[in-house]
Amino acid sequence: MRNLVLLALLAGTSAACDDALSPRHPDPAFSSEASDRADLDLREERASLIAAGNAVSDAIAEDGVVAGLSDAFAQNVLFLGPRTATLQGRAAATDWLATNPIAPSAIEWEVVAADVSNDGTQGFTWTGGTFTADLGAGPTVLPGFFLLYWRRAEAGDWEIAAMVLNIAGPQTDPLPEGFGTPTSKHRRNFPNTEVAEQRGDLLAVDAAFSAASVSDGTGPAFEQFAAPNAMAVGEGQFVFGPEAIGEAFTTGPDDVVSWVPRFSEAAASGDLGFTVGDATFVFAEFGTFFTKYLTVWQKQDAGEWEFVADFGNSRPGP
Repeated sequence: MRNLVLLALLAGTSAACDDALSPRHPDPAFSSEASDRADLDLREERASLIAAGNAVSDAIAEDGVVAGLSDAFAQNVLFLGPRTATLQGRAAATDWLATNPIAPSAIEWEVVAADVSNDGTQGFTWTGGTFTADLGAGPTVLPGFFLLYWRRAEAGDWEIAAMVLNIAGPQTDPLPEGFGTPTSKHRRNFPNTEVAEQRGDLLAVDAAFSAASVSDGTGPAFEQFAAPNAMAVGEGQFVFGPEAIGEAFTTGPDDVVSWVPRFSEAAASGDLGFTVGDATFVFAEFGTFFTKYLTVWQKQDAGEWEFVADFGNSRPGP
């Protein structure tokens, strides 16, 4: 959420109703939904998303950063560029990329991990590569990680719903077993979910995450809210699993890290979503820093939301 190490580098009615949904009287819409998901092979959906992610890198190489990314952005994309507030919408993101002096002039990446929602309509990718930016010392090629959240457009193409980049990597070691792109064909189905309710739940769980960081410490909070297969970034490298992530995000006893989730999205299947928000780091020794973040959440088998990916970069202070 809030990336401790990379701050300096670039500095989210009744019984009748019950009976209508009972096994004796199955809801036709639910039956159709369950059947559709049973026929969906998530391995194919992940492969499609990986291909789309790598295709955007190819488009950037051919057409440039502005055109290559803009063509892939959703109309309401949330773009987390360095040293700026979260940009809302394709027009604002494209304008920043075209006019801001620290905007990357070149980007190349390769997808290193991906997963999709149970209905194949949303997903996320971790990509690693480089970007060229002038952060004060002239154009420089920098190693970078990129976390992107995707949704399928009406025509079926993948488009970028949220994106954050920062200096990190390169990732030289293979991802450990159990991390990276899953190989399962299906995941548990969560029927009768309402998107608005799920989006609200994500804002609430992210707020509870922040409260735990303040009360219990950042490291313990990250360990508590991380999924078993969660990936974050510490010391410029991927960190894997709750225990290692908690250790990487541990702060001093007098430091306070908090954040406010501002945006959320969830798939209709109710098992995948994201939050975007603003974080504040108050370090007793180093002062106060301001960041923003993109966190991807996945619903676990017992129904609780835990984060599976988290990355951020700097923003201006209030």
